[in-house]
Amino acid sequence: MAEITEIFVLKMKDVHRADAIRERAREDFTSLDGVISWQTFVTTDPDRPTLFAEIYTFPDDDTARAVTPQFAEREATKAFLNEVDEILVGQYFTAYQSKTGASA
Repeated sequence: MAEITEIFVLKMKDVHRADAIRERAREDFTSLDGVISWQTFVTTDPDRPTLFAEIYTFPDDDTARAVTPQFAEREATKAFLNEVDEILVGQYFTAYQSKTGASA
């Protein structure tokens, strides 16, 4: 099966307060079997609202679907969720394969 990437685009209540809470949550969540990584990206346009992309990687779809529900149950990750003002997008993604077989 193909590697699964789960991407959430978020607005945070308080960007600076969320930093330390995110790091504790990252350490906790990535300690679970099946979580390959958790990366964080931030938008760069100073004229627009600051958004964060929280990107989780799992080895396959079955593992992603088994592990992801634990995010809302663990104390460290629940604390991080409390810092989220709004979830704009949240879905599983995998590498796109065109009908010709080339990846985009």
